Amino acid sequence: MLRIIFLGAPGAGKGTISDIIEKKYNYKKISTGDLIRAEVKSNSIIGEKLRPIVDKGELVSDDIIVEIVKKRVTSKYINKGYIMDGFPRNINQAKELSKIEVDREVVIYLKVGNEEVIFNRLLSREICKNCEAIFNTKNKPPKVEGVCDICGGILEKRTDDNEGTIEERLRVYIEVTKPIIKYYEDKGVLYRVDASISIEEVFKKIGEILN
Repeated sequence: MLRIIFLGAPGAGKGTISDIIEKKYNYKKISTGDLIRAEVKSNSIIGEKLRPIVDKGELVSDDIIVEIVKKRVTSKYINKGYIMDGFPRNINQAKELSKIEVDREVVIYLKVGNEEVIFNRLLSREICKNCEAIFNTKNKPPKVEGVCDICGGILEKRTDDNEGTIEERLRVYIEVTKPIIKYYEDKGVLYRVDASISIEEVFKKIGEILN
């Protein structure tokens, strides 16, 4: 069993590259963002608790997110390996995840040049309401405006893709998430990849690491 973890600032491309790796290698992508948004859309009890947290761009409490993730990675849904997208986000979560044994762990840190790049990516991002494919109106626009190339679904912006929330997400990332890079570096499983280059080049470099 292989566990792949992508780390990086909001807008680094974790979700996009995770989708590509999932299709290429047949590993299951586990996006905490997707799991959380699914709970919110379901209007479940936990979803109602999560809604205001998501809208403000704040982090979900460790106990809730760890429970959601553990349930997913230990399910029959996973067989060959899995990709963590958006988790762990702090040392405690990283240590909790490490308690789940795997044959190999690869942690890839997607480095982005500066905050301007991040803002441009997130403010131009659109996601399909149906299949959740990601597009960018500047760098990766759909063939038909507002329509998903893959399934024909309607494209929409995420509620947390606005300047105020992005600033908060970056602050949280720097203060809370970034320190876990050293945690994985000390474990000897961290690889750095320049995420400011084309997605094709990023995928090529990650493929070299996995192979």
